[in-house]
Amino acid sequence: MEIKCVWWDGYHNAFTDIIKHKNKFFITFRHGTKHAIEGKGEIYIISSKDLKKWDLIKKFPALTDSRDPKFFKFRDKIGILFGARFESHLKKIDVYISYSEDGINWGELIKIENYNLWFWRIRNFKEKLYATAYEIKLERGTYLFLSEDGINFKEISKIVDGEYANEGDLLFEDDGLCYAIIRRENFQTPVFAISQPPYKQWKKYILNYIVQGPHIFKFKNEIYIAGRVYIKDGNLIYQKTDGYEPKTAILKMDMKNYKLTPVKILPSSGDTSYCGSIIDDERLFLTYYSQHELDVKESKVEKNASGIYLLTTDSL
Repeated sequence: MEIKCVWWDGYHNAFTDIIKHKNKFFITFRHGTKHAIEGKGEIYIISSKDLKKWDLIKKFPALTDSRDPKFFKFRDKIGILFGARFESHLKKIDVYISYSEDGINWGELIKIENYNLWFWRIRNFKEKLYATAYEIKLERGTYLFLSEDGINFKEISKIVDGEYANEGDLLFEDDGLCYAIIRRENFQTPVFAISQPPYKQWKKYILNYIVQGPHIFKFKNEIYIAGRVYIKDGNLIYQKTDGYEPKTAILKMDMKNYKLTPVKILPSSGDTSYCGSIIDDERLFLTYYSQHELDVKESKVEKNASGIYLLTTDSL
């Protein structure tokens, strides 16, 4: 297992994802001055052929605050999804998509109809795009949307109704079975949900550890969840307590008992997490951000600086 810092420029770099397209690796993240909206984030894409040298190849137009970029593939192109809020009307959410044939040259931003929901993650299954979305106030829960043209989305179902549910990720099996991992705010543990096509009904299980910004992936026939966890006295916690430390971790999903088992606590601290991953040539490539090297690296934004990290491994 190898973990490297692939981007540190002294600013707050966060909310990551990774994709491979036409023999190049691409990582996206938000670049700003702090985590909050006042950080005035913009979306960066960096690229590498050899995983050693990374070049900044795209900055999307700076809005008041852009954040949470995610990659997806659709009809031989790669797409990027991110959201934005504006100082003049912070309660209004705009969601954008852009497409690229080569990962270098990107089309104009397309503002999609998002029903004032934050579209969090898009997954492609059999050339249909499935998106999770939630309301900022967290009163309505987490939804599943579908697009067949890559631009227009319609609601299919509500994965979690209320419960302060928000960020959600999806994993599809070849037969169409869909798994969803949904964060619940207020230090609740996440929901693991399962559905069959047409994804109208969900069977739900409450998991045993707090995981925020949850990312689900399958590696060597096992299902894993990665995200921000909290540790106290060397143990992961399942409810809010004093004296905890935030970390980014990878946990294995027990599909018989619907429980999580910690597999790897990654080098991380402070403001951290928001993973993305791909499997390529039987290796796992997983991105996240962290502040654990803040004291040994330059910061241009005081205690807000964070870096982008890449884990590469052939086993967990």
